Amino acid sequence: MNASSWKYLIKEGFRNTWTNRMMSVASICVLMSCLVLIGCASMMFLNIDSLISRIEEENVVMVFIEKDTTKEDIDAMGASIDSINNVKDKEFVPKEKAWKEQLATMDDAEAEFFTEISSDIPLPDAYKVVVDDLNYFDETIDEIEKLDHIDTIRENKDFAKKLVSIRHAIEVIAVIIILVLLAISIFIISNTIKLTVYSRRLEISIMKSVGATNNFVRMPFIVEGMILGIISGFVSLGLVWGLYELAVTQFHELIDSLNFTMLNFGDYAVQLLLLFIAIGILTGVGGSVITMSKYLNKEGSEISGV
Repeated sequence: MNASSWKYLIKEGFRNTWTNRMMSVASICVLMSCLVLIGCASMMFLNIDSLISRIEEENVVMVFIEKDTTKEDIDAMGASIDSINNVKDKEFVPKEKAWKEQLATMDDAEAEFFTEISSDIPLPDAYKVVVDDLNYFDETIDEIEKLDHIDTIRENKDFAKKLVSIRHAIEVIAVIIILVLLAISIFIISNTIKLTVYSRRLEISIMKSVGATNNFVRMPFIVEGMILGIISGFVSLGLVWGLYELAVTQFHELIDSLNFTMLNFGDYAVQLLLLFIAIGILTGVGGSVITMSKYLNKEGSEISGV
């Protein structure tokens, strides 16, 4: 097809969208419903993932250092911890600081008793280590245990495994929900476009009778599907944004009580818009192609027989 043919087909796609605006509105509403559900589910899963990430950062590994270890050896140990691939961060905790924090958790009488009974600090120096990827938690602990001048290591492998399992479960659920909603969208859009095709079967039959190819007949419907998908993407983003801000406002007291900060929707708006447009175009074009193929691939079908 030459440039003029493409121009004509694209123009026909826009014209068809307006001419069959009732069907177009129905398609947009159906697709919007699915995109809004996908967007809300995505933001929910992103916030859950953020919460799990925060919990992971609090699941630190305490590496206690042997008594009478020199400063040079302590510094060397810190450098060795930094060299371990899966270590995200580490902090040296001197025993004086740790003891002061421990006393702060006691009541006055108990703190006074421990300070008067002995001037010695009963805690060792330590490194607080944050693991980057909990999938490799055990391997990281094994690497740390090989270091010199370690007294003991305090870690919680069971808790780390539970966090990994929760994260994987959330990822699987998110993928399943998106795929199911996408399949539902394609199915409904296909049936909606089928009604459009049926209402224009005489026009299509005439085009086929004068020698129009299947691609030539199909292209306006594909353009129409792309238009519907793009419109649905933009409108869905606005709806999801509004619903998200409403939820943050309504549940801010509960969120604050959990000491958790909800993600800023604006930071993910562009990614969600691109996702919505991609899904919208895929669904609209996919529905158009599936529906048209069922008609155009049948010789002597109800279209050519009209």
